Amino acid sequence: MAALELTPDDLVVEVGPGLGALTLFLAQEAGRVVAVEVDHALAAYLQAELFAGNPRVEIICQDVLRFDFRQRAREAGRSLAVAGNLPYQITSPLLFKLIEEKAAVSRAVLMMQQEVGARLAAAPGGKDYGILSVLLQYHFTMTRLFSLSPANFYPPPQVTSVVMRLDPREPDPQAKNEGFFVQVVKAAFATRRKTLRNTLAVRREVLGLPTAEVLAAFEILDIDPQSRGETLSVAQFVNLSNELWDRRGNRAG
Repeated sequence: MAALELTPDDLVVEVGPGLGALTLFLAQEAGRVVAVEVDHALAAYLQAELFAGNPRVEIICQDVLRFDFRQRAREAGRSLAVAGNLPYQITSPLLFKLIEEKAAVSRAVLMMQQEVGARLAAAPGGKDYGILSVLLQYHFTMTRLFSLSPANFYPPPQVTSVVMRLDPREPDPQAKNEGFFVQVVKAAFATRRKTLRNTLAVRREVLGLPTAEVLAAFEILDIDPQSRGETLSVAQFVNLSNELWDRRGNRAG
């Protein structure tokens, strides 16, 4: 976890410390570590045995999806570094949570299944490119650090893992309404085989616009309505959502 570039001023939130192997390293480098462990037995072991009396390590027995990153950052008076080996079943929900609480995070170094890492960094046009790709790339600069084969673990899992670094960034271009931007992205990928015309232009209940307005937005932005969502870049999604948002506003006015 040297990629976190920790200093004694840093507060690190560790996701799922397990038996504390990474926690030991983090506690040597950072000023303070908050280790969030959902397993009661493991949390009790870390608290009572491995880190008993260590003022630099705080063990919290909690589902990390319920952990309030923003509140902890406010209490600390600084943004948080985040580290951990993400269980597959919470990887996507936690990444979406980090999007929501991005203002509280300075950077994150996370180990995940290789297939999820591929989705995060995927370029438009490929099978890995989807909702997670667009939204994470909108909010973060992502760097693939290295892979770990099953032989690096005991017992060895059945999958290869990858370590990714996520650095929050100011989006450029920026969505005028980020909630609506998310709606547009999700609608575009709702049925991957369908064209943008079928996923967006005919879904008035999602976008609040008649088909003609959506098709006019496609034309202005030089987007082929017969193309599919996975062909649009992050910037194109932002520009499309902004154009559609403006058209909604004009109709309301």
